[in-house]
This record gives sequence, structure tokens and C-alpha cells, in this order.
Amino acid sequence: MLFYLCTEQIEFFEVNLLHSVETNTNILQSVQRGLQILKLFTSSNPVWSITDIAKTLELSKSTVSRIISDLIEEGYIEKTRNKYRLGFSLLCLSGVITSHLEIHKESRDTLKELVHKVGETAHIAILEDLEITYLHKVECKNPVKLLTNIGKKNPPTSTGSGKILLAYQPETVLQDLIDAGLPKMGPNSITDPQQLRQELQNVRKKGYSFCIDEMQKDIISIGAAIRDYTNEVVAAVSLVGPKHRGIGTNTLTNINEVKKAAEEISEKLGYIRGLDEKRWRIEDEISFS
Repeated sequence: MLFYLCTEQIEFFEVNLLHSVETNTNILQSVQRGLQILKLFTSSNPVWSITDIAKTLELSKSTVSRIISDLIEEGYIEKTRNKYRLGFSLLCLSGVITSHLEIHKESRDTLKELVHKVGETAHIAILEDLEITYLHKVECKNPVKLLTNIGKKNPPTSTGSGKILLAYQPETVLQDLIDAGLPKMGPNSITDPQQLRQELQNVRKKGYSFCIDEMQKDIISIGAAIRDYTNEVVAAVSLVGPKHRGIGTNTLTNINEVKKAAEEISEKLGYIRGLDEKRWRIEDEISFS
């Protein structure tokens, strides 16, 4: 499983890294060769020597040795006697993609059911580098143009999924976001830091987010948090549609459906309802003792 995940993660980095360094031939070549070396390590050939790598890839030993040294320094390769094997840094990367793949898999049926019930487009999104990224999207029968394609990034302060995710982030993340500037996307986008803080407090208290005209004019977005087996918020479900349709007229019903979908996905990811309340009670007892 580790080798499969590592290969998939390496291929992901190959696409993105090669694009970002295409203006520098030397760096590009080093990245290519580093990825080629990492791809040699498989379940059937987990250990390699400098000589074998150089021979297989038709590179000089000095070139291979230099790249291997860089990979060792970053934790992607480990030395075992006079040979080398994959390091634990790749295991960390594989854990990231495993989590995302699991969320995508476990949310598929729930999203389809949500769209069937409500008749609007539903999404799964995560927070990455102060932006939200859409992992999954199920469109309704009569979709409208939305800025929510899979893989697309949007500012979190103007979307239902973004607000619910921000509501459970530490203060340092929120401050970094504010320092970077709050963008004006739609007519009702929040650009005032104090207003954003108050809004996120309300979102966390209610357990859902609700946006009108914040990302796009005449668009409503409802978000609810997805938790995993550690009880941490790892993603969000959002329902998005034009406010002249059902999403704008059956608000309470739609909010409940989104929260229900989020709870269902959370349970599939191993979340046990009630543990948070129990933990909070224990913390309160300790603080008053």
C-alpha cells in the first residue's frame, strides 16, 4: 500500500513541480531525475545501490550520489548499509492523499442523496494554504455557473464550506488569513476582520454556515463540518445554488439536510458522536477543580 500511495503522490508532484520550474533547465532536470529515482523503489525492489540506480537510469554515479544526498537530507531516502530505501517523509505524504481519497470515497453516495433531496449542487471541500480546495462535486439537474470546479481554489471567507472550516481553525490561521487581506468577491463579501471574527463565532455556535451573495451575486451557500475518527474537522459539505430557487425559499430544511449529510460522512470516517461533549465536560470539571 505504501509503495502504491508513494507512486501516486510522486506522480502528483511531478506534474506540479515540473510546471513551476520549467523556466530553469538545471532545476527541471534535477527534479526529473529525483522523481525517476524515487519511482525505482517498489515492493519487489525496495532497496537500491548507487551503481544500480546509475546503470538503470543511464546516469553517472556522481549525479545519482548528489541527488540521493539531497533526498536523504529531506527524508525521502534512507541509507541502509551501502544501499538505499524509501524514507518516512513519503509516508507522511501518502497519509495526506490517503485521507483525501477516503473523504472522496465516503462522501460520494451521501452527496448524491443530498442533491437528489434538495435539487442543488453539493461539494466536499478542504482548507489548504489559507484557501479552500474542492475535492468532490455533484451537480444538480439544472446547474448554474459556479466557481467551484474540482481542484479549484477559492477564498474561504466568501463560501459556506470555507467559513465552517475557518470556524474550527486556531487563531494563528485566522490571523494569517487576515494579514493576507480579505478579498471582495461578491456584493456581501466580508472584508472587515472584526466582522469576520464575529461571523465565525456565530458559525461555530450554530454548527453551520450560511452565505448570501458573498462569492457570487444571487448565490446562496450552506456549509457544515465533516469530522474524522479523531473528532477533528477535516472537510466540509456545502450546498450551493441561486437564491430564487429552493435553496433560498426552504432555508431551514436545506440547512438540516446539509448538517445531516455532514454527520453521515463523519460517521463513515469513524467520528463518534458525543465524544466532544464528553471531552468538554471533563475539561470543565478540571478547570473548576
